[in-house]
Formats: sequence, C-alpha cells, structure tokens
Amino acid sequence: MVKPITTQAKLTNWRSSLPMQFMLIQLFVAAVIIIASVWFLKTIERDRLVDNQTSLSINLGKTITAKLQKKTSRIENLAVSIGALGEINQQTPEQLILAVPAILNQTGQQEVILGGGIWPEPFMFDNSRKKDSYFWSRNSVDELIKVNDYNAESIADYVDENWYVPAKFYPKDTTYWSKSYIDPYTQNAMITASVPMWSDHQFIGVSTVDIALSSLDDFFSTAVANTGGYVFALDQQNRLLSYPDNESNDNQAIKNSQLFQPFADFAKSHPAFTPLQNKISKIDQQFIKTANNTKAYEDGQLSNVITNTPSQERKKLIAMINQNANNPLKDVEVLASIQLTNDPRLNEPVLVSVFLMPGTYWKIILVTPLSSINYNSQSLASSVGIYLVGIQILALMLLFIMQNKLFIHPISRMVAALNDSNPAKVELEATTRNDEIGMLAKAFSSRTRQLEIALASLDATNLALEQQLDVQQQAQTELKEKTEQLNSVLNSASNLIFISDLNGQLTLVNNQVCLTFARNRGELLGAKTHLIMPREIAQVNAKNDQTVIDTQQELSYEQSFPVKDKQHTYLVTKFPILNNQNQISAVGTIAFDISASKVLERKKSAQFEILAKETSDNIRFIEKLEQTNKRLLSESQNAKAESNRRVNFEQVKLDNQALYPSLVAAIVKPIFRKQDDLAANAYRLANGDLDAKEFTHSLSAQTERLRHLEYLFSAQDYVTKPIDLVLLLEHIVALLAPKLSSKDIELSIHSESRLIVEGIHWHYLLVFYRAISNTINDAFYQKATGQKINVNLSKDNQQIHINISDNGKGFTQENLDKLQSALTNNEVKGTLSALSIWLMSEFNGQLTVSSLTDNAFSTQLNCTLLVSK
Repeated sequence: MVKPITTQAKLTNWRSSLPMQFMLIQLFVAAVIIIASVWFLKTIERDRLVDNQTSLSINLGKTITAKLQKKTSRIENLAVSIGALGEINQQTPEQLILAVPAILNQTGQQEVILGGGIWPEPFMFDNSRKKDSYFWSRNSVDELIKVNDYNAESIADYVDENWYVPAKFYPKDTTYWSKSYIDPYTQNAMITASVPMWSDHQFIGVSTVDIALSSLDDFFSTAVANTGGYVFALDQQNRLLSYPDNESNDNQAIKNSQLFQPFADFAKSHPAFTPLQNKISKIDQQFIKTANNTKAYEDGQLSNVITNTPSQERKKLIAMINQNANNPLKDVEVLASIQLTNDPRLNEPVLVSVFLMPGTYWKIILVTPLSSINYNSQSLASSVGIYLVGIQILALMLLFIMQNKLFIHPISRMVAALNDSNPAKVELEATTRNDEIGMLAKAFSSRTRQLEIALASLDATNLALEQQLDVQQQAQTELKEKTEQLNSVLNSASNLIFISDLNGQLTLVNNQVCLTFARNRGELLGAKTHLIMPREIAQVNAKNDQTVIDTQQELSYEQSFPVKDKQHTYLVTKFPILNNQNQISAVGTIAFDISASKVLERKKSAQFEILAKETSDNIRFIEKLEQTNKRLLSESQNAKAESNRRVNFEQVKLDNQALYPSLVAAIVKPIFRKQDDLAANAYRLANGDLDAKEFTHSLSAQTERLRHLEYLFSAQDYVTKPIDLVLLLEHIVALLAPKLSSKDIELSIHSESRLIVEGIHWHYLLVFYRAISNTINDAFYQKATGQKINVNLSKDNQQIHINISDNGKGFTQENLDKLQSALTNNEVKGTLSALSIWLMSEFNGQLTVSSLTDNAFSTQLNCTLLVSK
C-alpha cells in the first residue's frame, strides 16, 4: 500500500517541478520567436519588394505621362496658332479658309487630329451673322473638309457647348481640354482642346483642335508592352478615355458606351476597382477644396458656365477654372499608389498608381502585377525559417542545462534544509555563495532572527498600553469638567450660539437656540439645519457654511429669524473651527439681535430715498433737454453735409467731364514732344549724325507709349463692359513713366489675382490717374533717391480696395486734420476731397488718408469701390 502512494507523489512533483515549467515556457517562447521571425522576414521582404515595384511603377507612369504630355503640347500649340490667326484675321475670313486647314493637316497626325477650327462670338467677325464658325473635319479618306452644319439656324448655338463656355475664363494662350464626347455630326469619339481668343482685351471666340480617342488606345498599348501590366486613362470628369479590353471590341456602339461611362459606374460592374474609385473620389474632393480656398472668380461669374453642365460635374469644373487662373499645374503629379487584391483583368493582386497630367487634368492609371513579389518573399522566409528552427533548439538545450546548474539545484537544497529544520545548511549557503542565491539564504537567516526579537518586544508593548489607558481615563474626567463649564457660559448668553459639522448636523446649541426654534436640546443635537430652520433661512445658512469651509475665513451678514411670530434681524458671524492638524472640522455661528437699530436705520433710509427721488427727477428732465438739443444739432449737421455732398458732387461731375480734354493733353503732350524728337532724330539719322541702334531704341519706346495711349483712349465710352483693373493700371503707370523718372520715383504694383470687373472704362481711368498723379505731384516735390510708391489691388466679395503708399514728405498733423474734416463734411478743398465725393456718389465707395509712423512709408491712401459681380 505504501509503494504506489510514494510513486504517485514523485510523479506529481516531477510534473509541477520548476525544471519542467521552465522547459515548457522556453518551448513556447521559442515557438513564438520562430513564427514571428519567419512572419517578419516574409513581411519585410515583401514590403521591400513592393516599395521597389512602387518606385518602378511611379517612374514608368511619369515617363508615360510625360510622353503623352509632349503629344498634347503639340496639339495645344496648334490650337494657340489657330487662335492667333483668328485674332489677326477677324475682318479677312478668306485668309482663315486658306491657313487653318494647312495648320491642321500635320504630317503623321491624320489618325490623331480629327479636325478643328475657329468659333467666333456672335456678331464678332461679321456684324450680320450670329453663327460664323470656320470648322474643318476629316472625311472617310482622311481629307479635311469644311463643315458648315454648326452655322445652321435649326441647331443649338455652339457658344453653349461644354468645350466653348469654360474657355472664356481661361487666360490667353492657355488650353481648356473638354471632357470626352461623340461629335453629333461626324460621330467620332473625341476630346476638344479649346484656346480663348482675345482682341483689345475683349473675348472674341475660341479656336479648337479635336483629338481622336482611338489614338490614346494605340499610345497606351505601346507604352506598356512587355511589362505584364496595362494602362488606362480618365478624363477631367473621371470618365473612361481608354481601357485595354475595349480595343478588342469591334462594335463601335459598345466601345463608346464603355468609354464614356463614369469610372464610378465602371467600378460597380467591376467591384475589385471599388478601393480605387474611393481613392479617386477623395482626391477630387481635396482638389475642389484646395482650389476654392483661393478663388479667382466668384460663383456668380461662373453661373453661365455650369448652366448646361450636369450637377455632379459642376464643382469639379469650377475648381479647374479657379486653379488654372491662380496656380496651374506645371508638372506630372503622383496622386496615389494602392494595392488591389484581385485585378478583374489580370486576375491576381496588382499595384495601381494614379498620375495627374498637367493641362488636361486627365488621370493616367498604371496597373502592375505583384505575383513575382509574393513568390520571392515566400521563398526567402522558407529558407531562413529552417536555420532559425535549428539554432533555437540548440539554444534551448544549452539554456535548460545552465538554469538547472545555476539556481534550480541550489534552491532545491535550501528547501530540503528548511523542511528538515536544519538552519546550518542555510547558513552554509549564505556564507559560501555571493550571488542572488546567497542573498536569499542570508534573507532567510535574517528573517528568523527578526522574528525572535519581535516576540520579545511584544511583552514590553503590552505593558506600555496598560499605562496609556490609565492616562486617558484621567484626561476624560478633566474634559467632562471643562465641558460643563463651557455649557454654563453658552446657556447664560442672550445670543444665538450653535456649532454644525461639515455635513450640516448640529453638534452644540445654547438655550437661546432652543427657545428660538421651540425645540429641546435632544431634538436639535444631531439634526441637520434644513430640518430645524425655515426653508429660506436654512438655504442661506447652508450656503454661508460652505463659503466658510471653502475660504477658511470668518463671514458676517444680516439674517432675519422668526421669534414669537415676529421677524427679528440678527447680525450673524460664522467662523471656522480647526482641529489639531490645522484642518477645518466644524463651523461655529454667533447671532446678535439688532432689530431695534434696523428700525431706526429704515426710517432714515426712507427719508433719504424721498430726497434722492426728487433730485433724480430733476436730473432726468435736464438730460432729456440735452438729448433733444443734440438730436436737433445732429439732424442739422447731417442735412448740411448731404446738401454739400450733392452740390459738390455735381461740381465734381462737371469738373471730371471737363477733365477729359486736359487729361488727354497732359498725357498726349509729352508723347507728341517725343514724336517731334523722333522726327529730328530721323533727319539726323539720314545725315549720318545718329547711331541706328539709338534711333531704333527711341522708336521702340515711342511705339510702346502709343500702344498704351491707344488702350487708354480707344474705349472711352460710357458702356459697361468687363475691365481688367491690373492691366488698366499698368497702362496708366507706363504713360506716367517719364514723370516718375524725372523725380526718380520707383512705383510697384501688387495684386494677388486677376481683377476683372464690370464697369465704365473712363470712371476707373479717372480714379487711378487722379490718385496716382496727386501722389506724384504732392508727395514728392523734388528729385531724390529711394523715393517709392506702392500700389496694392485686392478684391473682397463685391469691394475693390486700392491702397497707395508713399515715402514722400507726408502730412503734418494740422494738414491731415483739415483734410479729414473736408472728407467728413463732403467739402471740395482739393484733389483728394473731390475724388472722395466722386467715389461716394459713383461707386458708393470711400476714401481714407492716414499717416504711417512704424513703416517704410509715410502716407497711405485707401480707396474702396463697390462693384457688381
């Protein structure tokens, strides 16, 4: 019976022993390390291969996009050339009929260029013709023939086409690439490159070149040959321009339906492309948000652009126009690079890179297979994993042997010695070993000695406790005597005295409190104040108790208590009661009855209020008289100012009308003087007294002045039209250049964007010329170095801000006060006050003048004009 029990005990001890537990833990850790190492190697290698493939794909995509950009640049240059012909030959259409086909019929471009031409604004080339297009298209034998179908009265106006309207808002010599479409007359799938035509700062039409979509398929299939992947493209509105599977379809109707569908619909029929569609959607949203942060055009100005545009395409079109006006894209941009688990065409995992093409806003999408990457990473992980397993097994065996030798066997000997009650063996371990095992043995020995000392000290502690009990009994007897004396003092007082703890429970009350609340002491002690006092009094008492607790300071206030059905007023003082640790433990309250003094105080207060009311009535009557006088005086001044403004505006208006001849004379006179000098120089040149280069330079400068003069005075009518304020200001400054040079003044113009407004040309010319000319004449009285004028133009909603700063002589405070008074009262006392009245009446604007002290400039002139959208 004994042997089986002994065998079972040994078996159990073996399974729960430390060596077995350490070995199992080490096996588990080794397995985790091996699996994690193989997984990390596989992941890291795959990530490295994917990064390499991503870099290769991006470089290949940029190369493909750059090559395509070269082809589209040629098309853009053709469209710009055709537009230049249209601008030059507005009145000679027979020249267009000869020149345009020659430009379009480029050698080797027959399969790319389907047609093109010039599309004038209504009545622009011919005053009697609303539709006057010059358009050529290729026929079945690739010959360019003139197509007049767009000029028929029975069809819609070409000026409403989606390739025409947005081009109005593109800068000169820039190209707007339309979305893909099918021409209604030639039935060709194409994209149109449109270039705006301008003459004398007026939009006169659009020149176009039509590109065949089939040429893109040929280009992309050649670009990715022998790479295993494929390329497809999306137009500006994310519709398919090209897709490899579309090339093998001979049915033109099916090809067109596949090409022009939005990529979102294409992704629905091919769910594997859903992550790519989500990424493209986020990219477009970010593009629209960024473009709208710096708008070049207000939404009202672009209302005609989006009239015939589908609602889902309007935001993208507006963002393209605004970005192209402010900060057009110059280089190929990498938009995204993502992985798809299963490409619908290659049926394997792929890497997809998306590129944005400058100018066209096409998205070029390169698809690259990842099958080789997965194979290489798995083979590496398999090779390394075999060596890791062998190394880990050897390391585990060595670690198991060392653990048993170092600490498992010594611990077993110490346990056996403790079980045998043999402290000598433990002491031997403590003296012979200097490692952690020896420290553990020393700790066991030290702990045993401490237990012996603790038993001895328990007896001494018990004796001390008995002596402390005797002392506490004597202290309690003395405390009882002191408490009875304190209660005698409190109960003899006629004031209310009570103490409450931090929870609001009463811990001490005197007899006066019991009489006031008609309760005996037993009912009050331990009760909370809100159960004893009336509700309003209890709320005030609790609030003030909390204030004393928070601030730990005394608090005095007046409070009414009902005593024998009468209200008595008490002066209440609350103070904190601190314990031995200097922490608040309760709140004490003493209340003094001051009812008699309060009655006397109320009588005196009533008499004072009667006297104060009479005085207040008299003061209010006087104030009303003063307000009436001020109102009458203000109305009189406003009427006078309005009368002055109207009279002065009529006078300023007459002066401005009379100013035109003198303004023309002031500007033209120096030019004619230069013209006379040129005539004299021409005579000298003929006699050989003058160098030809010097004469050519003078002639070129005079021609430039005449060009500026022609712009300023060729459109001086009173018809509202679009005006480029920056360009107008540049022409005025060019004509004022001699005057600026004579005084050595440097004038600079700053404008964040193009400022195109609707208005009368003469009005803005008058504002700019008078403001700048006044600054030149008044601020700088002689030639000096470092003289500067800085002109800033900006637009804020419907307001134009013209800010002119100079470092001239500036204003004295007296002169500035006089000028401010004239501006405020609408008086005409000089050029600036007359200009202020003109701005207020014609533009509902404002002129302000200020002196600058902490700046590089001394005077600042600010004109604000209200304009329509």
